[in-house]
Amino acid sequence: MKTLILSAAMMLTMAFTAAASTVEPVTAKAEKTFNQLFKNADDVKWTNTGNTYEAFFTSDGIKSRATIDAKGNLIQTIRYYNENNLPSNVLYAVKKEYKGKEVFGVTEVANKNGVNYRIVLKDDKSYTHINANSIGDTELVAKYKRGDK
Repeated sequence: MKTLILSAAMMLTMAFTAAASTVEPVTAKAEKTFNQLFKNADDVKWTNTGNTYEAFFTSDGIKSRATIDAKGNLIQTIRYYNENNLPSNVLYAVKKEYKGKEVFGVTEVANKNGVNYRIVLKDDKSYTHINANSIGDTELVAKYKRGDK
């Protein structure tokens, strides 16, 4: 099963790499918006998703991506990090609600609907996926038994 998953991941990576090599240049307006907002961005890579452009980059040690349309409007940002970058009120709510679980990773999505967090927690027996909003409300999405134990 692991071989099948690794093979599929490898094929997808090769397909995305091939597609990325034929990306149209990003529009000047999209690039201008990006440069204004993300001055500390390192290792920037652009992809064209049809009607929008996505910039994949690292900023202050945080892996991120920004979606910008051809007119230069920021559509969405996504950042991937650990619990150290979670706002304290969100971290407090998560730690209070899910005692004994460690924050394994956070995906922060910011768009016109606000800022929301997809958080993966782990303990000795399971991985727990939850959603949280910017005021600390949480909801359980899924819980999986760990296969590595």
